This record gives sequence, C-alpha cells and structure tokens, in this order.
Amino acid sequence: MADPFDEEDEKPLDPAVLRVQARLRRLMLIAGLTLGIGILAVFGGIVYRIMQGEGGAPAELPKDAPTPTISLSELGLDPDARVVSSALDGDRLSLTYTGQGGTTVIIFQMPSMTVVGRLRVTGE
Repeated sequence: MADPFDEEDEKPLDPAVLRVQARLRRLMLIAGLTLGIGILAVFGGIVYRIMQGEGGAPAELPKDAPTPTISLSELGLDPDARVVSSALDGDRLSLTYTGQGGTTVIIFQMPSMTVVGRLRVTGE
C-alpha cells in the first residue's frame, strides 16, 4: 500500500512528457475559451432579442378608412344567424355563427376579407 506521508522527492519528468503536458494545457485553454465565447454569444443573442421587442406599436388605421362590410346573404347564412364567437390568429379571423341551419364557422383572410375556410355543423 502507498504511504501518504512518503517524503521522497518526485523524479523530474521526461522532456517529451513535459512537451505533451504543455500541449494538453494549451488545447484545454483553447477549448475552454471557445466554450466561454460561445456561451457569451448565446446570452448576447438572448439579451438582444429581449431588448429588441416585437417591432414597436402597430400602424394606426386612418379615421376616414373604409370599413369592409359583408352581409349574411353574401356568406350563405340564414337571415336570423347571429355571431356566437370570434377568434383572431395573425391575419386570419374566425367567426362562428348559429342559426336555424346549425352552426357555421367561417374563416377570413383579414387584409382582403376573403373567405378561406368554411365549416358547417348541423344537428342531423
């Protein structure tokens, strides 16, 4: 068993081993610095994105801008249909109507107000 209190001086290392040891130290230093710079770059990107925000306030609609209107008959709905719910996702608007014919979900593309989807649920 090795004696932990062995007072013998260590033998000097071979010059070839010293060169390998110095090379390993340099490689570990380079790897550590590269990792540190990479982590700082990621944190810098995160802070930049947080400080950048969402692009500012949305553009305001002029007061004299025309309001698009669509009648129930143009949508193919009963005259007694009424809006039950609405949902907005990006530039798509979903309106849910209910009437005698059942429930209808109509999806509009907002800038052009064109119908891009329709779902009719009947009680049959």
